[in-house]
Amino acid sequence: MYKRGAKGYCISTARIINQEIFDEYVNKVAPWLKKVGGEIFAKDLEPQGKESTEDANFAVIYEFPSMREAVEAYESKEYRELSKLRKEATENSTFTIMEGLDEAAK
Repeated sequence: MYKRGAKGYCISTARIINQEIFDEYVNKVAPWLKKVGGEIFAKDLEPQGKESTEDANFAVIYEFPSMREAVEAYESKEYRELSKLRKEATENSTFTIMEGLDEAAK
């Protein structure tokens, strides 16, 4: 199912509507992300939203060692609790998990 050697990525865009709650989310998600083997690959507070993301004022890509680890992190009980803050602090949020290219395909 998963490609050998392929990393996993979580891609999210949103419009932040409550900066205080969003800051709380960021302060909690950063150490959690490190604990589960993820890291921020890219972040932008002024993304150029296209096709249903035009009003986004936040975009982030998290990178994980594998697709499996990305999915497990997202589906974990701990992240389900953290995501409540993200959802409360934003609107028009998108969240996608995707698999990168495997080493042979690069």
